[in-house]
Amino acid sequence: MATSNLFPSSPLSSSTSLPSTTKKSPLHFFHKTPSNFPKTLLNPSKPPSLSFKLSSSSSKTAISTFFAGDDDPTSPESDKPREECGVVGIYGDPEASRLCYLALHALQHRGQEGAGIVSVHKNILQSVTGVGLVSDVFNQSKLDLLPGNSAIGHVRYSTAGSSMLKNVQPFVAGYRFGSVGVAHNGNLVNYRLLRHALEDQGSIFNTSSDTEVVLHLIAISKARPFLQRIVGACEQLQGAYSMVFITEDKLVAVRDPFGFRPLVMGRRSNGAVVFASETCALDLIEATYEREVNPGEVVVVDAAGISSLCLLPHRPRKACVFEHIYFSLPNSTVFGRSVYESRYAFGQILAAKAPVDCDVVIAVPDSGFVAALGYAAKAGVPFQQGLIRSHYVGRTFIEPSQKIRDFGVKLKLAPVQAVLKGKRVVVVDDSIVRGTTSSKIVRLLKDAGAKEVHMRIASPPIIGSCYYGVDTPSSEELISNRMSVEEVREFIQCDSLAFLSLESLGEFLGEEAPSFCDACFSGNYPVLPTESKKGPCSSVCQGNLIVLPSLGNLGLLAEFSRIDDCFFLFLVDTSFCQMKEKAVNDTSASSVHDSSFKANGNIRNPKQTLLPFPSEYPVRDMASTKKLMGLIGPTRFLLATAIV
Repeated sequence: MATSNLFPSSPLSSSTSLPSTTKKSPLHFFHKTPSNFPKTLLNPSKPPSLSFKLSSSSSKTAISTFFAGDDDPTSPESDKPREECGVVGIYGDPEASRLCYLALHALQHRGQEGAGIVSVHKNILQSVTGVGLVSDVFNQSKLDLLPGNSAIGHVRYSTAGSSMLKNVQPFVAGYRFGSVGVAHNGNLVNYRLLRHALEDQGSIFNTSSDTEVVLHLIAISKARPFLQRIVGACEQLQGAYSMVFITEDKLVAVRDPFGFRPLVMGRRSNGAVVFASETCALDLIEATYEREVNPGEVVVVDAAGISSLCLLPHRPRKACVFEHIYFSLPNSTVFGRSVYESRYAFGQILAAKAPVDCDVVIAVPDSGFVAALGYAAKAGVPFQQGLIRSHYVGRTFIEPSQKIRDFGVKLKLAPVQAVLKGKRVVVVDDSIVRGTTSSKIVRLLKDAGAKEVHMRIASPPIIGSCYYGVDTPSSEELISNRMSVEEVREFIQCDSLAFLSLESLGEFLGEEAPSFCDACFSGNYPVLPTESKKGPCSSVCQGNLIVLPSLGNLGLLAEFSRIDDCFFLFLVDTSFCQMKEKAVNDTSASSVHDSSFKANGNIRNPKQTLLPFPSEYPVRDMASTKKLMGLIGPTRFLLATAIV
């Protein structure tokens, strides 16, 4: 299903009604040092007065419900993180939309649930979007609707319930000075805060995508030049964004100050400028790679040429290391490094650090192939294709009435008995998320006659969710956040299990290690998530304070509540909504090591003491406790107690 729309270059589109003026945004957050704290926060004798408006339904909801898994548990892909978007932009080619279409094919692995292209012809932005693969959305007749010398495109993955056509990008809106289209890869962690502020000022939203916020911020800006409108909007965004904008006469590429998600620039032989999420898209349309769009950079392409402006605040780069582990294609160069060489090296490191006697090395297709080749070469053991992947299984299928064990995995992966029977097998995969698919693969291999199955994982254990443009489960669902390596081995029933260690990953990255984001492995988040990742969010932010509803899991607390050198914990329930803070000095944190932890429900008693931290706070398991202990260090805590 695809739709086509024409957007004239003057009045505001009816699909996005935006006010023309706004007050200065109240949403300003500190990022650097605790010196920005209000003095009242550092003085426990003078707690600030806070008030919050929470609906009764949201305040009763445990935060874990915001992360309820919506994937099909029978699918092998349900146990993998998923990149949420890929973008492309082309300026100065008479076949811009067709080249955009081909580039999106090359980026199809970054999103399979929707695709769209916007082109500019005679000062009119023309759009075709649809649900499904690129080849499902576009055909010759659709591309004929997209003439022009410039275009942007987008492929999208989304969680269940959000794959509606209205959420498929690129988005296009008219405002008082013209029209603008945008395609976005990433995730804005302060999306709902911005959306609520805009709605309070009269803005009307037509989608559930965080990208629409960007269009509203551009439209309500008082700045006249379009470039200043983009910069003003981006200054209010927090999180990950690699975006391409298109207007009647410009193509603009923007990357967030941390550079979480990749965005590269290339050029075709006719001088056309191309932006894309990965270099594999440049290769397909015969564009030569020139460079990355730098973190915090705004690149403008128009009839006058290319201009580059670093107008956004400088931050230390935090590129997503998972691009090299799983997301990007092996033939891409991402963040200045060959993805193939990285994965090959990960396999070699595993063979050196976690050797095992074996007869054959196989991979979990397709993402484990390159690491398996590296493992086999280092170990001196033959690599063979012990699992065959079917590329022709759709998203839905009909299971026979008599249940078949591990039906979903068997549809996708078929074992080769001639390779496996009687053999000691090393299986290399890129990651383990929930562990459900890994256990089924081990069972599949043993049923096919494998004598031993040894799992080798070419990434560190995943202990935290990603909030920067990757669809991952909640921390509660991440098996490595709940279990030790030995417990995971017992769960998936393999003969041995080893992960690439975080230390080994850092050694491989060398001097560039601090410039990569490893939050999903370490729990160290460069930008604090101020709201839950999935479902209706009821997080509230008041100034520099973050309020989370009915927290019942310390792992989620540690993940949500870190701000540089400080943590914040607030408990909110239907019985109260006013709070006061107590500052706890560093010595109180030592009680973490000695406390006896309770394992039941949320704190409901407003008179219950919360000191010393966190002896009276419920904890689900020791893995979460250890995670918080690793994050604490010499920090200051602000603990909220209820006032009825």
